[in-house]
Amino acid sequence: MRVGLDVSKLFGPRDGVARYSASLLEALAELSEELGGRPELVLYALDAEVDAGGWKRLLEGLPGNVRRGPGRWPRRRDLDLFHIPTFADPACFDGPVVFTIHDLTFLTHPQFHVPANRNQCLLATLRAVAQGATVIAVSEATAGEVRKWFVLPDDRLRVVYEAASDAFAAFDETGLEAAKRRLAERFGLDGPFVLSVGTLEPRKNIARLIEAYGGLAPDLRTRVPLALVGGGGWKRDAVFAGDWPDFVRRLGAVSEEELVALYNVASLVAYPSLVEGFGLPVVEAMACGTPVLTSNRSSLVEVAGDAALCVDPLDVAAIRRGLDVLLRETSRRDRYRQAGLERAATFSWRRAAEDVIGIYGEIAGGGPGTVEAR
Repeated sequence: MRVGLDVSKLFGPRDGVARYSASLLEALAELSEELGGRPELVLYALDAEVDAGGWKRLLEGLPGNVRRGPGRWPRRRDLDLFHIPTFADPACFDGPVVFTIHDLTFLTHPQFHVPANRNQCLLATLRAVAQGATVIAVSEATAGEVRKWFVLPDDRLRVVYEAASDAFAAFDETGLEAAKRRLAERFGLDGPFVLSVGTLEPRKNIARLIEAYGGLAPDLRTRVPLALVGGGGWKRDAVFAGDWPDFVRRLGAVSEEELVALYNVASLVAYPSLVEGFGLPVVEAMACGTPVLTSNRSSLVEVAGDAALCVDPLDVAAIRRGLDVLLRETSRRDRYRQAGLERAATFSWRRAAEDVIGIYGEIAGGGPGTVEAR
């Protein structure tokens, strides 16, 4: 079985879809190698101009059952099916398609998108549904939105959860001390801090988080600053009006190694997003043993379960109370830390790859795909 995979996002900024694409590719490649090279993975970059050096860097870290596709666009005679884990246009392939939907915020919350992005996502999704694609939703919440907006048979809609990559793990004491030294040198974070991770766009609710933080006791917010990680996203200029408060440290985009260190050292992670398709930072933080404050809506409740403190993201006072409780009560942080580690362990890219290869087998083979679980 030859499966085409769009990896356009791996050649651009490492946003949530890029990290999803990278982790899924790695897990699929590893499992395929264990299964004797089945399926063979053929990579394309539909929405990116990639030179030979870029392809070489990507492929040299992958097993031999992964190769670059011939030409820019996939051809039916070369593949049994094509998987699009982005919002690329599925009209590029005239055979069976698997189409991952990360969220439908371009329909449910269009105010958070620019028109060009909204139109691209809508067109790609409409074509996927019209072409008979099998849709993978990254959460039950997202699958529920798909059912509301599109007419799609149940056997063409599957839920496959994301997970934190293996790099996101709790440090031991030696690793923690080393991470603290690196963060002090790199970012000037030489004491406790609260971490918020996500692109700077209105959907992430940064303005309310900052307002809530500003209501904490002056000595607390001075002693424990709020560190923001993430580059600019859609409508970035609307994220926060005016001068940034002194207690906010904007770190910008960081490497994965730096992000893992930040998660580990942070006193807690605040992620009161207004809407998410999955909410990967919640699982990443939990996998690093860091208590999480997040929203009580969309997929975030589903992903966090009872292992995080969930609050109303529209209620600034509720966010502030949650921050205050977690920062002041060591026992509460310890409880969420342990619960978070256990919760994060229930999400696995290995399991996701098994599910996805099973879906491939059903589509390409005409019957259920089977993968022996490890």
